[in-house]
Amino acid sequence: MFKSMFKRSWLSITRKTSRTIILIIILFVMANLMLATIAIQRAVVESTDRAKASLGGIVYLQPDMEKVRQEAMKDAQSLGGGNFRAQIKRPNIPIAIVMDIANSEYVKDLTYQLNASANANSFEAIDLNADLPAGAGFRIGGPMGRGDISITGINAYDFIAGVENGSMSLSSGHPFDESTENGTIISYDLADKNNLKIGDQITLTTTDETSPKSITLDIVGIYDSTTEAPNQQNMLYMNVQTATQFLLEEDYIDDSYSVGDVKFFLTSAEHKDAFIEQANAKYPNLADDKLTLNIDIAAYEQMAGPIESVGNFAAVMLLIVIVASVLIITLIITINVKDRRYEMGVLMSLGATKKNILGQNLAELLIIGTTAFVLSILPSAFVAHAMGNGLLEQQVATSQQNQQTGMPMRGMMGSGGMTTQGAGPGGGPVSFMGGNPFRSDVETIDEINVTPSVQDYLILFLAGYSIIILALVIPTANILRFQPKIILTGKE
Repeated sequence: MFKSMFKRSWLSITRKTSRTIILIIILFVMANLMLATIAIQRAVVESTDRAKASLGGIVYLQPDMEKVRQEAMKDAQSLGGGNFRAQIKRPNIPIAIVMDIANSEYVKDLTYQLNASANANSFEAIDLNADLPAGAGFRIGGPMGRGDISITGINAYDFIAGVENGSMSLSSGHPFDESTENGTIISYDLADKNNLKIGDQITLTTTDETSPKSITLDIVGIYDSTTEAPNQQNMLYMNVQTATQFLLEEDYIDDSYSVGDVKFFLTSAEHKDAFIEQANAKYPNLADDKLTLNIDIAAYEQMAGPIESVGNFAAVMLLIVIVASVLIITLIITINVKDRRYEMGVLMSLGATKKNILGQNLAELLIIGTTAFVLSILPSAFVAHAMGNGLLEQQVATSQQNQQTGMPMRGMMGSGGMTTQGAGPGGGPVSFMGGNPFRSDVETIDEINVTPSVQDYLILFLAGYSIIILALVIPTANILRFQPKIILTGKE
């Protein structure tokens, strides 16, 4: 009986060629779409894993400006509503907390900086108002109304924002490090104006009105910058220890001072949640101090956002293909089973069991399905590659368009009559939103290797056979539940 079952299956396949060809074409198309979506999802997972590894995981310790603004607005309303401006006071980030949080097994490096200002003494600062027309509505002065020279102290030259994004580089000299005592790098424009070169010394005067001090620095490097930020030409960079000499007395007490732009570079992006949980457990009052630890999701979204959209689309498409395949194949099998009611009734009356008949129909579909799946192996790689990279190209273009048309963040003046109060440590410049410390130097993934693997083919065959079985059971079981006499009577 088992041998005759396969013989009848083969005869049914070869005699009804039109039905066989239709099923092969449907299963062939289904297999190509399924294989493409499966391969795309696997490629997306691999690419996102590489993106996470390349970013390495960056966590920022920042003032929670949203909470600060909300409290400022409440204070303004309690003092008279619209008659008062909400004064935004940035919370400080003590260096001691930064170093303590950095003392973690999850941290491989960190960076932080402080801003200060001073007045040029032995040289002349660049007059940034020289090219402004007479009667201009604004004038560019020193940082936040303090000295005419801006100072940025940072723990490593390589972590300067301009160096990271490629807009700043040394034209001569060498970078400073934590051991560079009283060394600084200055802008090319400032050096050119004052005929300064590597090895020269410059003297600056602190902005302390009660007891100003003169501090001499060695020029160790001269940099070029393409940025047009205010006072960039008068910006001096140095290590943090050197920069602390320019802080006001109230900002530098017992070797304690506040810093900004704090970044923790983790050993792995997978440790982000564990690190943040550890830091919050060590300092449970961070939220009360209006400080927050933020994961660098901006760089990840810029890098892997489009490819994740492709993965989501592929997942939805896979579900649609499976559901559509089940419905279409079920419909075809239902029509075929109804046409073969009489055949089933005769076979059952001759002693064939319901399992034999079900096995015959299943054998037919498995032979047809296997043929379609094997044939799909040849073009599947091309289909998967074309579909994956076509979808990714579309998503990348959409992402770039959204970035170009996106609304810029507001600067020093916020909505609702809010103004910032004070400045950064030592009178250095600060931004209303605390700047944008998130990385912008990452490249969007614009190509993926969508090549089906052996595992993808195994998943295809397993899923395809499952769809065939599911599509076969319902209509066949509906017929076989009757006795042969009833089936034959229904045929007649």
